[in-house]
Amino acid sequence: MISDATEVAARVDMVQIFIFGMMAFWFIACNAVLVYFMLRYRRKGPDDKVANIKGNHTLEIVWTVIPCILVLIIFYYGVVVWKDLRVPPKDEPVYEIGVTGQKWSWSFKYPNGATTGNELIVPQGTNIKLNMISSDVIHSFFIPEFRVKEDVIPSMYTYLWFNAKHAGEYNIFCTEYCGKDHSHMLGKVRVLDADNWENWEKTGLMLGEERLTPLENGEKLFADRGCKGCHSVDGAKLVGPTMLDAFGRSATFASGEAYTVDDNYIANSIKYPNNQIVAGYPANQMPSFDGQLSDSEISDIITYIKTIKSE
Repeated sequence: MISDATEVAARVDMVQIFIFGMMAFWFIACNAVLVYFMLRYRRKGPDDKVANIKGNHTLEIVWTVIPCILVLIIFYYGVVVWKDLRVPPKDEPVYEIGVTGQKWSWSFKYPNGATTGNELIVPQGTNIKLNMISSDVIHSFFIPEFRVKEDVIPSMYTYLWFNAKHAGEYNIFCTEYCGKDHSHMLGKVRVLDADNWENWEKTGLMLGEERLTPLENGEKLFADRGCKGCHSVDGAKLVGPTMLDAFGRSATFASGEAYTVDDNYIANSIKYPNNQIVAGYPANQMPSFDGQLSDSEISDIITYIKTIKSE
C-alpha cells in the first residue's frame, strides 16, 4: 500500500514500485524467451546437427543500450525523489526540533524550550526539520510511515525533514543496533491539528487532557526517558542500580566513599551521572539529563522513586 502520510512518502513508494515493476517485467520476459528457445530449438535426436550460431552486432547493441537507458531512468527518478526527501523547501517556513538519541530513548527539544521523551509532537501540514545528535553510540532514527530514516551520530549533527499530512500517531524505531535494549528504543510521533497544537504549545496538554499529578508525571517520565532500560523497579540488576527500595539506601561509590540515596543524590545523579559511580557498576553508561529535564520534572521523578518499595 502506498503511504499517504507525507507527500514525499508516496513518491518514495512509487520509485520502489517502478523499480520492482521493471524487474518483474524483464524477469518474466527473459525467462519466457529462454523457455521458448529451449523448446523451439532443442535437439530432437542424435542425428540433429548443432546449429552454427554466429554473433549479431545489432542484437548485442540493442541489449546493451536498452538496459543502460533503463538504468539511467531509474537513477534520474531516484535522485529527484531523494533530493526532495533530503532538502526542505527553501521558500517555505520550517519548524526545527532538536533530537538526542541515547541508550535507550529519544528526547526532543522544541523552539519554545519544551522537551518530551520518546514522543515527538508536531503540527499537521508543517515542514518539520529534526536536528539530531547522539550522546553515546550510533543510533538510527526511522519513521516507517513517513519513509524517512537517518543515522544519529555522536559529536556530529545529522538531520531529516518531513511534512505530515494527517493528524494521528506514527511509530519511531531505532534501526541501528545500539546495545542490550536496542529493541526497546521505541517512540511515537503525534501529529496534531491546529487547535490541539496551539493548546499544546501554550499548556503542554492536548484539548480535554488533564494535568498529571507529580507522582503520575514522575512515573511517565521514568518510562519515557528510558530510565527503565537501565534501572529496574523489581530488584533485578541491570546496567545501573535497581530503584526498588532505593530511597534511603546506603552503599558506597566505586571510590570507596559512602553515600545515602536522598533527594540531592538522585537529582545530582540525573544531571551528572558520571560523578557518582556506584561500586560494582560500569562508568560512562548513563547520559546526562542536565538541560533536558526541568527541576520540576526531576522533582516528579524523585517523588515516583520514593514510592518504589517492596511489599
